[in-house]
Amino acid sequence: MDERTSISSLKFLNYIVNSVSYRTNDKPNENGSWKLNFDITNTTKISKEKDKMTITLAVSVFKGIEDAPFYIDVEITGYFELEGEDDISKYEANAIAIMYPYLRAIVSNYTSSANVSSVILPAINVNAMLKRKNEQKN
Repeated sequence: MDERTSISSLKFLNYIVNSVSYRTNDKPNENGSWKLNFDITNTTKISKEKDKMTITLAVSVFKGIEDAPFYIDVEITGYFELEGEDDISKYEANAIAIMYPYLRAIVSNYTSSANVSSVILPAINVNAMLKRKNEQKN
């Protein structure tokens, strides 16, 4: 295989953590049984030249669940650029897939350090998530 065919045109430059909010629930479910509930959102901004993209991913765990053991919200922003003559918007799903493990790690590390049941967010289908988002817009 030619090495050039395996290198992506999409370049992940960096990411930052915009915010982390954690709060322990004073009145959690007494029997300790709860089901993981989380919501992921994304905001995508593309440069006028269509060669740079900023993706903001946010997750809320247990939002609106009264008897959850805790609540955590995390938001991160990733910066991408494209090498070549293509439209970077075609790479939105790839960019989200690159960033999601960082979001998962923050949630896992934070909940583990908080001495509560560590949360490991499950893998997600980014294409299905974007499809649902587009359907909700229309």
